[in-house]
Amino acid sequence: MQPAGFIHADGTVPLDGDPADATAVGLTLEPSTGSPRPTTSPLLLLALPT
Repeated sequence: MQPAGFIHADGTVPLDGDPADATAVGLTLEPSTGSPRPTTSPLLLLALPT
C-alpha cells in the first residue's frame, strides 16, 4: 500500500498516482500530516477491476 491522497473538507477525494497499477483503494484514518504507510487497518477496502 502507498498513500494516494486526502479527503478534502468538501468531501472530494482526488487520488494521486496511476490507477492502472492499483488493484484496490483503501481508506485509513491517519495523522493530519499523512503517513508513508498505513498506520491503521483499512476502514474501507475497494477492489478495482483488472
